[in-house]
Amino acid sequence: MKVIKSAYQQPMEPWPALKQFAKTTHIEETDIDLFYYETNHEKRPVLLMIHGLGDEADTWRYVIDALARDYHLIAPDLPGFGRSDKPDVDYTPDFMISTLIGLLDKIGVDQTILIGSSLGAVLSHAIALEHPGRVQGLVLIGGALLQTDKATDRGLRLMQIPFLGEWFYTRLRKNPDAAFDSMRNVYHDLDKMPKPDREFLYHRVNQRVWSDGQRRAYFSTLRSLIPWLKTQQSTIIEQFSEMSTPCLIIRGEFDPLFSQENGKAQAEIQKNTSMTTIDNAGHLPHQENPQAVVKIIQTWLSKYFQLA
Repeated sequence: MKVIKSAYQQPMEPWPALKQFAKTTHIEETDIDLFYYETNHEKRPVLLMIHGLGDEADTWRYVIDALARDYHLIAPDLPGFGRSDKPDVDYTPDFMISTLIGLLDKIGVDQTILIGSSLGAVLSHAIALEHPGRVQGLVLIGGALLQTDKATDRGLRLMQIPFLGEWFYTRLRKNPDAAFDSMRNVYHDLDKMPKPDREFLYHRVNQRVWSDGQRRAYFSTLRSLIPWLKTQQSTIIEQFSEMSTPCLIIRGEFDPLFSQENGKAQAEIQKNTSMTTIDNAGHLPHQENPQAVVKIIQTWLSKYFQLA
């Protein structure tokens, strides 16, 4: 029986406007019960939206709200995160990708346009290389498979250290304000977010901190991702030079985790790729300046994909 030590251990509730789209399904390939949002437009282009490390599908709350009328949107909580199952397994990129492909198969989607944030962008890029016939387009926000920079974020480097990372993560349970402040590295100005967002994020980050299963998944994902990315670098440049899938790279002006140089290098190597920068935003521009991000995505989608 689970012992409740904090109010933050209560189940995560969807962002109010997204509650109507909430679903759960079992993915046989990885034996996971996966939570996801889905808007029902069966004859419209499908957008699979993949969040970043430690986040949930609610990161897309304003993007889903804006695009739901015209597109069939699917936005899961990755396994180990949010409301999806959190088994004691190795959360490798291959495990994540198998789960996402399993979700598409379960819903009956043959082809999709992938929209990924940070880790989600990396996974989207990898899916496009491994399953090119299933990916019609790519929108990469704050991340790409090509890594031209070494990780310089102090907090991220700390989290990679066994035991020390877990100690720091768990210590945040003692101070909800400190847990909230731990997100400042991914936002340009967290204090300027609308009050409903700040209140939502304050509660949500403390729910993450109090989840033993999510803590395990977070460190497993992070520590498997770094060596996997290094291994990928030896072959992806040649693969990207042959890829013709339309690709849009979006970067926040003040993103400390995905540099301008990294984005430009990716755009130069990969065919049919464009890059744009969102003013006054950090690593999550779709939260800090959602109107600008949605407008750019809509314009790009209309260029390549015709609505039914």
